[in-house]
Amino acid sequence: MTTLITFGSSPVMGKTSFPSIIAQRLGYDHVDCSRPVTSNSKITRKILSYKNYTDSVAVAAWTSTVRHEFRTEHGWTGLDMARYKKDSGLFEDHWFNGPGKWEYTGVSGALKEILMAQTFLLAKQIPYLFVFDMNEIIDSTLFQNPDEYIGSMIDLIDWNRFVLFDNNGFKNWSIKNNFELKDATHPADRAHQLAADYILERFKF
Repeated sequence: MTTLITFGSSPVMGKTSFPSIIAQRLGYDHVDCSRPVTSNSKITRKILSYKNYTDSVAVAAWTSTVRHEFRTEHGWTGLDMARYKKDSGLFEDHWFNGPGKWEYTGVSGALKEILMAQTFLLAKQIPYLFVFDMNEIIDSTLFQNPDEYIGSMIDLIDWNRFVLFDNNGFKNWSIKNNFELKDATHPADRAHQLAADYILERFKF
C-alpha cells in the first residue's frame, strides 16, 4: 500500500489534518513526521533523513522564515524569533540580533531548503507535493522583487509540484475565507476538509 508521509509544523499535524484526510480518501497509509514549531531547515533534514520511502509520496508544508535549526554539541537545536530570550547573551540572542533579523536570511534560507528537498526527492524518484502553511515566503518583498540570486532560486523551483490555495498558504487562505481557527492560530477541521478537496481537485498523486 502507498504511504503518504507528511513533513511540516503544527498546522499539518494530526488525524484531522488535510494530509491525513487526503491519505484516507486515496486509501493510503499515513505517516506524520510534522512537529510543532518546526523550521524549514528541520523539514528538509527530516525529508533527507527519512529511511522508508518504499511506495511513498511526500507532502511538505513549508513554514515560517524566522525559525532556524543548527547542529550543536548537544544535537539539533531549533530557534524561533517569537520564543527566544532577549538579552540572554546566548547564541540565539546573537543570531536574532545579527543575521537572523534580516528578511534576506530567512527567505534565502527557506528557498535553499525547498530546493534541497526538491533535488533529493527527484533524485530518489519520490513523488511529492509542496504547500506553504502561511504566506511569509511568497508575500515577502524579496520573493515579490527578487535580486538575481533569489530570482535564480525561484526559477529553479518546480512550481508545478506546489499547490497554492488561491495564491495563499493554508492558514492565510483559511483566514481570508473566514474558516474557523483553533486557538486563534490554527485552521480548524472544516478548513482541513476543504483544503483536502482543493488539493485533490488540482493535483494528481
